[in-house]
Amino acid sequence: ISSGGFSSQIQRIYEKIVNVALALHTKVSTTFLPTAIKFHYIFNLRDLSNIFQGILFSAPDCIKTPLDFTRLWLHEASRVYGDKMIEEKDMETFKKMKYEIAKQFFEDIDDEAMKSEPLLYCHFATGIGEPKYLSVSSWDSLNKILEEALESYNEINAVMNLVLFEDAMQHVCRINRILESPRGNALLVGVGGSGKQ
Repeated sequence: ISSGGFSSQIQRIYEKIVNVALALHTKVSTTFLPTAIKFHYIFNLRDLSNIFQGILFSAPDCIKTPLDFTRLWLHEASRVYGDKMIEEKDMETFKKMKYEIAKQFFEDIDDEAMKSEPLLYCHFATGIGEPKYLSVSSWDSLNKILEEALESYNEINAVMNLVLFEDAMQHVCRINRILESPRGNALLVGVGGSGKQ
């Protein structure tokens, strides 16, 4: 962290990130147990390392304040743990748990700023081109970037008419994160005919 050019504020709280990540991992792995339907609810050290791998995508221009670092960790925890959740009840429980644990460790960070939406990071937040892992400022800006990318794709390939609503844009960011990760992979869970292809 110190050799990476991060500010002194970030250098002071990075140990808290390890502790908060361990606390959340322990809580998630004891709360969400695998069942016959939720067979993929298996949480191990690989999940914990994936959070830190995601944090390592960032650079000093991404993380300037403790709030930025906390929001990045919350985003990565959502990608690693939250994206495995298949029931609305589990998603809500995880979201509540994530913010409770974050507040426990980062009591000096403004609650509203920490929970502001969209809580989304991607490699194209400032536009397609040079990938920089940054926070998405608004749904409108992300929509504009994705619409431009879709237009450029349609000029070269067969026309693909997509409606980019919020969930679709989140899925594009998730897929991009997976593809940018070394040995990145995903498991699509769903019944036949649900559009997994």
